[in-house]
Amino acid sequence: MEGKFTVTARKFRPMTLTQMVGQRHIVRALTNALEKQRIGHAYLFCGTRGVGKTTAARAFAKSLNCIKGPIAEPCMECGNCLEITAGNAMDVMEIDGASNRGIDNIRELRERIMFSPSKSRYKIYIIDEVHQISRDAFNALLKTLEEPPEFVVFIFATTEQGKVPETILSRCQSYEFKALSMVEIGGHLKMIAEHEGIKVAPSALDLIARRARGSMRDAQSMFDQAEAYGAGEVTDEDVKTALGLVDSSTMANLMDGVMARDMAGIMTAASAVSASGADPASFLEDMAALVRDIMAAKLAPDTMAGREEKEKASLLQWAGALDYDELQRFFNVLADTLRNMKYSSQPHLSMEMGLLRLGEKRGMASLDEAIAEVARAQAEAEKEAPEEPFEFPLESARDEESLANLSSAPDDIRMAVSGASGGAEALLEAFKETRPILLGIMESATVQVKGDVVVIIVRDMHSLQHLEELDMKSALQQVVRQMVSPTARLVVEYHPEKKNDNGEEARPAGDGEDSLKKQMVDSPIIHEAMDIFNLEVVDVRPNKGA
Repeated sequence: MEGKFTVTARKFRPMTLTQMVGQRHIVRALTNALEKQRIGHAYLFCGTRGVGKTTAARAFAKSLNCIKGPIAEPCMECGNCLEITAGNAMDVMEIDGASNRGIDNIRELRERIMFSPSKSRYKIYIIDEVHQISRDAFNALLKTLEEPPEFVVFIFATTEQGKVPETILSRCQSYEFKALSMVEIGGHLKMIAEHEGIKVAPSALDLIARRARGSMRDAQSMFDQAEAYGAGEVTDEDVKTALGLVDSSTMANLMDGVMARDMAGIMTAASAVSASGADPASFLEDMAALVRDIMAAKLAPDTMAGREEKEKASLLQWAGALDYDELQRFFNVLADTLRNMKYSSQPHLSMEMGLLRLGEKRGMASLDEAIAEVARAQAEAEKEAPEEPFEFPLESARDEESLANLSSAPDDIRMAVSGASGGAEALLEAFKETRPILLGIMESATVQVKGDVVVIIVRDMHSLQHLEELDMKSALQQVVRQMVSPTARLVVEYHPEKKNDNGEEARPAGDGEDSLKKQMVDSPIIHEAMDIFNLEVVDVRPNKGA
């Protein structure tokens, strides 16, 4: 009977720190700590899936508990090393954080920690996906984690460091595992293929390495899948068919259609992708990676070293035809489509509509084009502008300096307009005729002419707000320039009415019923009421109510 098949990820798992692929910064730090006997009591290994966190934890455990250790290169022959490799070492416990996340599990763990190791130097606890432990359980672990027995070492592994409480992070040495490069993944897969006697096309290895996106475990799983499909020989087509990938020629045709704004061609290519049964999200991710490669070819051609000549030529051609802003727009469209696809019941339709958006004309001009358009508009505006544009006073009507200048103007200059145009009263009547709404406002307003400055004094904030409106002030300014002088200015002042101790309006000395009667008789509103109802003013009495 033939031996049982072992998946590549387990069969070729590194046994020691020095055998690990990539992660040189972590290997160096841990081996130096072992050589100098500077062993910490808690470590946190964080990074994306399949980059070697658990593998490093097991290798580190062997280095700590090897009979010849602590040592960077364990013997792999002693009982401790063999038991850890087999996964049955009594003093090295691997715990799944997802299924042991409660406070009761942590309390039980704390009780076991106090017992010395049965046969090894250290009692090592490897807790995978530690971020899934509940907050109460973390709190129960704090004291033990801060001051554990000298023979205990914790090694935590997580893909989401942000979910681990700060109180835990501060008690651990954190190591960030990086995503592996395509070169590292491709080289390791090539070594595996040679060891297993499998013929693999180099381009097929590159395709798997690119698809793995930095995860060695994912790459090894895809390698097993492609090898099973190819039955001992793996080609590009085997990888694409086994993994459900879209042919590169389809992506090239799609990109050509996008560049030519050929909506029919884009729709044909998108329909072909849907008909092939490929995962739409994966295809859009591949398209986004292609856009990134085009951007790299445009900005840093040196990064294309090692690519096939045909692929390099296509990337350079697209990079020359597309500008930076257009490539950014492509990437944003693909990213938006991927986000929206998560909530779609028909992801293939979302993919097709997103690809069609790539072929649309740009809805927004580039920065240079926008600046040029603004410059053209300004030039046209200057040509059409009047020779003497009208200006509104920017200074505040309540500016003390302006008021001082106005009040100090000579009387003969301030009254020069009186004989020519009827003075302040003529202006007041002209203002009333300009806008009907001013009839009520001007009844309580005072108009003063001071040289080339006409001042309207209002008593309430409501009137001030009306007069300060742009179109209202423009109309009044025209009246002032027609009746006073072409250079005359209009200023609106706000003088709130003073109140006496009873909250009533304070009248100036000598202001009695005669003055009040005169104001009422002179009021245009009273005049209109008298004409309509055939009335006359007999008596005027001030309101004595509260």
